[in-house]
Amino acid sequence: MYKKILVAFDGSKPSVSALKHGARLAKTMGSERITVVHINQELPLQEPVLNIDVDKLIDDEDQQLLSSVVQFLSESNVEYGVHAFHGDPSTIITSYAEKEGYDVIIVGNTGKGMIKEALLGSVSHKVAHSADCPVIIVK
Repeated sequence: MYKKILVAFDGSKPSVSALKHGARLAKTMGSERITVVHINQELPLQEPVLNIDVDKLIDDEDQQLLSSVVQFLSESNVEYGVHAFHGDPSTIITSYAEKEGYDVIIVGNTGKGMIKEALLGSVSHKVAHSADCPVIIVK
């Protein structure tokens, strides 16, 4: 039923639960592949901030976050892929899932920070309403 599973991951507790649920689902369904996407939103910085290489900091965070994902999936014995993107999370998740033909998207019910969720709108809500495939929202 679900041959290709896409999991959105931002390091929050709900996204860790989504990752675990995705791995269990992949094993149970005999899925071909589980793919994890991590999306950093574009930061609206107009000037360099105190000579700090913001791009390097973001890349380092991505590496650290995704290395734990790779370790978990390797130990889970499922076929996987991991990708990092920059931009609007809900748009990237839904367009990537459609373009690559994913059968289901799994997301956490909230991301990093409740204030960010309230101001920007819920990524899980936007994905659930705009995706062309089923969306599983995990607490």
